[in-house]
Amino acid sequence: MPGLTPRDFSDIWAFVRVVDAGSFSEAARQMGTTKASISKAVARLEAALQVKLLNRSTRRIGLSEAGRDIHQHALRMVEEARAIESTAAGQQSGPGGTLRVSTSMAFGNAQLAALLPAFMARYPAVRVVLQLQDRYVDLVEEGIDVALRLSPKVDLMSAVARPVAPLNYVLAASPDYLEQYGAPADLAALHEHRCLTFGDAGPVSTWQFDVAGARLQFKPAAALAINSSQSLREAMLGGAGIALLPTFVVGEDIRAGRAVHVLPTLAPVGMFGTHVLAVYRENRFLPQKVRVFIDFVLEHFGEHPPWDAFLRRPTVP
Repeated sequence: MPGLTPRDFSDIWAFVRVVDAGSFSEAARQMGTTKASISKAVARLEAALQVKLLNRSTRRIGLSEAGRDIHQHALRMVEEARAIESTAAGQQSGPGGTLRVSTSMAFGNAQLAALLPAFMARYPAVRVVLQLQDRYVDLVEEGIDVALRLSPKVDLMSAVARPVAPLNYVLAASPDYLEQYGAPADLAALHEHRCLTFGDAGPVSTWQFDVAGARLQFKPAAALAINSSQSLREAMLGGAGIALLPTFVVGEDIRAGRAVHVLPTLAPVGMFGTHVLAVYRENRFLPQKVRVFIDFVLEHFGEHPPWDAFLRRPTVP
């Protein structure tokens, strides 16, 4: 396949504008040209790349499979070109553009969403699109700039992962539950309690703990299993039993007295790994909007995130 020519780069701009606008007519209006010229530009680009980029119908246009991949690369080219223009004009006063962020439902609702107003106040030229979903997200295919992932395994073949906060876990129960049933004295005593487990494993769920360098396992007789940390927290606060939860979900409840840290000498091992990771595409020139976002998250979370304040005991002089 012949290489791209300078003419093709102007056609890439037209292709990106068509996808963003949703139609050739609207793209032409935005670019101050005709629908025919935009259509020819996309056709030239398809010919140069020897792939079909768009699926056209009488009502709408859509990206082909190849078009989706190429569109993500084209977007980055356009953003870099805009950054060059802005710098040349002496207008580069700070990060700007759209920042697309992905994370889990639990972490997004419990921690990240509340942090965004401060980030947006500091960087008003950055528009944030936050996507919450409990599934693996392909950064390139879905156009994500940075994902805050909670996972013990991360595919780093084409991405960079940077820890931005530790992930700790605790057993927790409501004061009302402990008043009625008492607090377990040790791990074995949990067999006498109603345990609330994450996921749909039910009675075959296994809790793991690191104790004095050894890994201990406990199989709770699950009174309730829920595939949502936030819903599990609500059930625990309502007195349903003892739950194993990430501290970013339940830490503030423990600090405020709405929940009690059960068996605090144990160190539970959670299913979401040991750290919150900022994962982003490997890029020699990391976009400024991504860099300042990661720095901002580190500034507010970091090694000692606020939700773990209850774990830090005051130093006795």
